[in-house]
Formats: sequence, structure tokens, C-alpha cells
Amino acid sequence: GRRRTTRTMMTMTTTTAVKTTTVVRGTTSGGGRRGGAARATRAREADAAGDRRRVEGTFGEKVRAGVVGLAACAALGMATPAMTRAGELEIMQTPRLEDGYVVDDAGVLSRSSATAINKSLKELEDQTGYRLNVVTVRKLVFETDPFAFGDKVLEKWYPTVEEGNNKGNLLLVKSTKDGALVGGPKFLKAVGDDLIDSVLTSNYGVNLEQEKYNEALVSSVKRVAAVLEGKADPGPPEKFEAAKGSNFKTRSETNEKRDVFANVVIGLLVISFVVPMLQYAGYVVGDPDFDE
Repeated sequence: GRRRTTRTMMTMTTTTAVKTTTVVRGTTSGGGRRGGAARATRAREADAAGDRRRVEGTFGEKVRAGVVGLAACAALGMATPAMTRAGELEIMQTPRLEDGYVVDDAGVLSRSSATAINKSLKELEDQTGYRLNVVTVRKLVFETDPFAFGDKVLEKWYPTVEEGNNKGNLLLVKSTKDGALVGGPKFLKAVGDDLIDSVLTSNYGVNLEQEKYNEALVSSVKRVAAVLEGKADPGPPEKFEAAKGSNFKTRSETNEKRDVFANVVIGLLVISFVVPMLQYAGYVVGDPDFDE
């Protein structure tokens, strides 16, 4: 009886253990499913967070790149005007002229004017040995003094006194509408200070006021070439002043208009009185029964 009771208790214990194990396993399996779902949810959240970080990172990189690009453009924009307008740098890099006599960096000379200047200066150099170069520049940025810049170009092209002794440069600055006439010692002595002042104040001053760049350079070259060739100075151009009209009439014009108006009014008044009287007179004369 005790053995049977013992077997029964062992069987119950085993059954209980099996049930307990089954419950535990079931609990573990359910917890595993829930744990797997949680892990999947966390993985999806992590992936979403990673996507957001990647998007934010990409957007931030684009913003930073845009800012850097704008800054670079701004820097270039600030530096470009001075560089693009600094025609003086281009002229300083231009080699010494051998065939021609004109460097038109400002682009103010027409083809006919440039041809005429080259021809005149070629004849000057062939006959006298003096050489005059014509240089135009859009704007002076680094060396704003036309005379100082003209001397720099002369020294760049003719480094020694012997080379530049009988050479000269006629400079025109388009933006400021002025210029300079510089040269070596022999050249300046032959030209003279009076002619230099007259060319810059008259030929340049008069023509550049009206933006007649071609006339300013052609007339200046003629004067300098004539003096260097020993001829008479053609002289400065006559200052042209446009006739200034007035919107107000003079006293005589006003009186004339007034007399014409008065005559017209008087004529209209006469017509308005005389014509009806003549019509009435004709009516009366033509009616035989008027006296009755």
C-alpha cells in the first residue's frame, strides 16, 4: 500500500512537473513572441531614426554646401569687379609694341581712327625717330594717377633710359574721362610742357565732355606729331557750345501775338454786327408791303 501510494505521489509530482514545465514553456514561448515583436518594433524605430538622421544629415550637408557656395560667390562677386575692370593689369602684361602704336583696352577707338593714328605715328617715327604709343584703359584701380600709370607702362616697355629716351605714351582713361602724356627726357623736352597742358585741357577736356573719344585721341596725336616733326601746332579745338533755347517768349513776340489776337477779335465782332444788319436791310428793301 505504501508503494502504491508512493507511486501515486510520484506520478502526481511528475504530472505536476510536466504541467509546470508546459506552463513555463508556454509562458516562455509567448514571451518570446512578444519579445520578438518588441525587437522588431525597436528595429523599425531604429531604422526610422536612422533614416531621419540620414535625411537630416543630407539636408544639413546640402545647407552647408549651399552656404559655402554662396560665400564663395559673394567673395568672387566682391573681387571680380575690381579684377575685370582692372585693365591696367592687362596693359602691364602686354608686351612692347613693335608693329602697331595703339593699345585700345577701353574699346573706344573705331577702326578708321585706329588706322589713322597708326599711319600718322608710323610716319612720325620714320621721319624723326620719336615714337608715341596710344593707350586706352577702362579704369584705373590700383594706380589711380594717370601720369604715374603712364610712366609705369613706359618703364615696363622701355626699361632703360636709352630705350625710352625718345618714347612717349598718350593715355586715356575712359571711366574718369582724363589721361596723361608722358615720355622720356628727350621726348618731353621736344614736346614741351605747354603743349602737354594744352592737349590735356583742350583736346581731352572739350571732346571727352561729350564722350568723343576718337576725336580726342586723333586731334591730340595730330598736335603732338606736328610739333615733333617741326611743324606748326594745329592748335586746340574750338569749344562747341550748343545754343540754349528758352521756352519763354520775348516782349516783341508777345506784342506781335497780342496784336494778331486783337485784330481777329475785332474782325469777329464786326462780322457779328454787320452781317445781321445787312440781312435785315436786304429783307426790308425786298418787301414791297413794308411801308404799308
